[in-house]
Amino acid sequence: MPEYQWKLTIIERNLLLSNWMNLIPEAQERMLEEADELMAMLPLCDKQRLVASLETLHYHTQAELHQKIQQILRSQMKLYAA
Repeated sequence: MPEYQWKLTIIERNLLLSNWMNLIPEAQERMLEEADELMAMLPLCDKQRLVASLETLHYHTQAELHQKIQQILRSQMKLYAA
């Protein structure tokens, strides 16, 4: 199992809307930071899954986290376009 896999599993679980709503705001922000950092080391298939999770969550977040998710998604779109 690749080293990043355990972290990806935790992040994906916490990005599920049912779990996300139970996280305190600081933990929500930290999950987004972790997801952003993890993107750099993920293979494409895992990266696409994480992007899909973020896109789904994007519509259910408060304004400041909404912007952070948009920033992560934009940076990934730039990488896909390159």
